[in-house]
Amino acid sequence: MALYLWSFGVLSAAQLTIRLIMAFDVRLTLFAALLLSLAAIVVSLVTAAAAGDQASLARRIELAPLSMLLMAIAGFAIARWVLRIKRLRGQIITGLMVGLLDPHLFTLVTLS
Repeated sequence: MALYLWSFGVLSAAQLTIRLIMAFDVRLTLFAALLLSLAAIVVSLVTAAAAGDQASLARRIELAPLSMLLMAIAGFAIARWVLRIKRLRGQIITGLMVGLLDPHLFTLVTLS
């Protein structure tokens, strides 16, 4: 639930930064946050697999840029195809915001 709320907050911040407030759609953002939360879980599993069993905290920190990149790609895709942000600049900014703000640290507390 906390992951979902965080994803909603990140996507809301991105939309309110890029779009006019009148273009903000709560239901669409809730759906996009669900997709972003699922992407964060998948990225966490990928990063955990890359780190291996019994990975140290230092190894997980080394892999944080990988999860940030994957989350940025997911954020870009969600901005483009779910939130339908029209300009490429806005899609890129959303991807960067997601990559930097979304729970890449979630992979440090991996599900393994």
